[in-house]
Formats: sequence, C-alpha cells, structure tokens
Amino acid sequence: MSRELLEESVKSLMEICNKIYTKIERSPRKVISEEDFELVKTFNQLLKVNQRNLNVLYPDREKSEPRYLSFKGGLNSGEIVEEVSNE
Repeated sequence: MSRELLEESVKSLMEICNKIYTKIERSPRKVISEEDFELVKTFNQLLKVNQRNLNVLYPDREKSEPRYLSFKGGLNSGEIVEEVSNE
C-alpha cells in the first residue's frame, strides 16, 4: 500500500511541476512578481521532493540532474530560465 501511495504522490507532484513549468511567465520584464517568485520556489522544492521519492521507488535507476528554474542574472533581472543544478 505504501509503495502505491508513494507512486501516486510522484505522479501528482509531476503534474503540478509540469503545470508550473509550462505556464509560468518567462518573458523578460523589469520586476518579478511575488507570485512568480513563489512559483519558482515551489517548483524547485517539489522537484527535490520528487527526486527523493523516485530514488526510493527506483534505487537502481539512472540518476540525472533535474532542471530547476532560476532567475537569469539574479532576482532583479526579470527573466525566469531553466538550468541544471548540482544541489
């Protein structure tokens, strides 16, 4: 039962991450909104949780670095980009 619940959790988190990833505003602008900042932060946190869950479910799987969201040139740049992190 626990394995099925963890698998279901992984799927749900992936759906949330996919929704954020595909719908977040990425065009350059002068200021990042508080909402966009929180969406990037939430996306990255959920991605980390999902990676841990996948490691538990599939310990022998080939590991790859996930792609996190970040702010190009810092928070004040106004542009959200995708990058690979070594966290």
